Amino acid sequence: MEIFAYILALIWSILCLILFFKILGMTNNVEQLAQEVHELKMVLVQEQTKAKVVVSKEQEEISLVQSPSDIPCDDLYIGDKVKLKSNGKLYKVVDIEENGNVRCRPEKIGIFDKFVSVKGSDLIKV
Repeated sequence: MEIFAYILALIWSILCLILFFKILGMTNNVEQLAQEVHELKMVLVQEQTKAKVVVSKEQEEISLVQSPSDIPCDDLYIGDKVKLKSNGKLYKVVDIEENGNVRCRPEKIGIFDKFVSVKGSDLIKV
């Protein structure tokens, strides 16, 4: 009977380890999904800025500005590659916030890399 309990405990331990690594793998997938959502948002915002409205009286084209993030900040646009002055890492502009900060994601995503929000003056356009 003890042998059966040991075998059952061994199987249970192995299943717990497999579950741990499955959950660990899913957290990496969540990071990848969040990155893809941000890229999709970037594409949608760029599409909105390219949209034009034709005024019937004057026949002028007026570009639509939906939010302050559509307005360039110091010649920075969503999708531009930039370099952070403090550490020299390469980032990609994801969003320009209302307060003037630029939200960027790292070009090469590692374990400790994350999205940063810095002032536009702290970035160099590459």
